[in-house]
Amino acid sequence: MKFLTLNKFVFIITVLFSSSLSYAAAPKWQIIPDKSSITFTATQNDAPVTGEFKSFTGDINFDPEQLSISNVAIVVDITSVKTSYAEIAKTLLSPEWFDAKTFPKATFKATSFSKIGDNNYQANGTLTIRDKTSAVTLTFTLQPVTKTTTIAKGETKIQRSTFGIGRGEWASTDNVKDEVKIDFTLAASR
Repeated sequence: MKFLTLNKFVFIITVLFSSSLSYAAAPKWQIIPDKSSITFTATQNDAPVTGEFKSFTGDINFDPEQLSISNVAIVVDITSVKTSYAEIAKTLLSPEWFDAKTFPKATFKATSFSKIGDNNYQANGTLTIRDKTSAVTLTFTLQPVTKTTTIAKGETKIQRSTFGIGRGEWASTDNVKDEVKIDFTLAASR
């Protein structure tokens, strides 16, 4: 009888433990590429220069009710950069800027989220561009579309010098300012 009781105890503990593990994973979201974008605005000679990264992927595990177990990893294809002027896009791929041949990907990873208002959140993570990684905080708003589809819109600002973007004659912030604004729209479904 004691053996049976021990087996029941082990069974109950196993069921409870495995049940708690099933709640420990945030829902996985898939990016909808044709409804998503990552854009940037820099300033050259006091005029805005805008561009976009056309290709990126992501592992998004996010639950607004369980922020402590949420995590995001976005990988941007640097070679997919587009600007209104093809010459600028070509220059951005060069060794002085993104050095896309050596560093074809940029990554943003976050495991720390906080709610800062109605449907407004903050993500604290790290951004890696070239061979430099730095802490980055971004803010975003969730706009639920259906029970299984949502849109996150947000922004952050970075200093290009932190990542070694713009070297040699471009290292000075006289002509191309240091601050770059990044905006994103991520439509996702689960």
